[in-house]
Amino acid sequence: MECDKKYITIQQLEQHNKPGDLWVSINGKVYNVSDWSKYHPGGETPLLNLAGKDVTDAFTAYHPATAWQYLNKFFTGYRLKDYKVSEVSKDYRNLIHEFTKAGMFENKGHTAVFTLTSVAAMFGFVFYGVLCCNSLWVHLCSAMVLGMAWIQSAYIGHDSGHYIVMSGHGWNKLVQLITGNCLTGISIAWWKWTHNAHHIACNSLDCDPDLQHIPVFAVSSWLFNSTNGTLDISCSPWMDWFFGGLQFQLEHHLFPRLPRCHLRQVAPLVKDLCNKHNLPYKSLSFWEANELTIRTLKMAAMEARDVNNSGVSKNFLWEAVTIHG
Repeated sequence: MECDKKYITIQQLEQHNKPGDLWVSINGKVYNVSDWSKYHPGGETPLLNLAGKDVTDAFTAYHPATAWQYLNKFFTGYRLKDYKVSEVSKDYRNLIHEFTKAGMFENKGHTAVFTLTSVAAMFGFVFYGVLCCNSLWVHLCSAMVLGMAWIQSAYIGHDSGHYIVMSGHGWNKLVQLITGNCLTGISIAWWKWTHNAHHIACNSLDCDPDLQHIPVFAVSSWLFNSTNGTLDISCSPWMDWFFGGLQFQLEHHLFPRLPRCHLRQVAPLVKDLCNKHNLPYKSLSFWEANELTIRTLKMAAMEARDVNNSGVSKNFLWEAVTIHG
């Protein structure tokens, strides 16, 4: 009965925000994951970044429907007082529901097979060019092909880290080890630890291990943080293979479980969602994005030159060299 339910305020929930005392709220119900956080498959850091908050949108984005059945064991018996779902979150969750109903999260497409085949072919060409040919031009060409093979291996490693390459977890882990640890020299365990935290707090100075040197304003909304900290690259469909699907940065950060073959399809829906709720949606051409990067680097360099600036300890260069966060 309603009168038997126990409630706490959001302010009381926020007090449980540290290791050993880690509570979160999902759909208005409060869960204590203090003892279990170190066993979290996505690492403890994402939970710490969201401790003491409502994490419904983040939980929905990162977990399949089967994960909901495990929540009851962590239920504290408390519910959030005056819990309300914002209109933007309602629309976002409706999109996830529609994608799930359409089977988009389960349909991996043929992108992974095509990419793995192309990687194998490129490595085969490289071995043949280096070991069986004496031509300088063949060796130079092999070097360029090797670079492309490493890039595509990294893309597959990224996708397998999100478990969106193969249907089974075991096969995804095998692909992770091959493309990450073996082909590109990247520890997949380290990558998942940093990358999961990066997704949860995209471009946050205090919480994103990938971009600790970029100071941005702290925001409370996970959805706003995801839209505000990303930039899409506009390109033709035939360029998707070269970008590895990562040109759809916003779409990938909002739906990290969505295979890359669907990102172009959902991009217009994401743009409509952002326009409806006045959320930032940024998309530039490849050249415009590079120009923006260069201007940002110039701005950082000019700030670093001004040693008399009272805010020097917060400029881009200082954040980079001190690895603040």
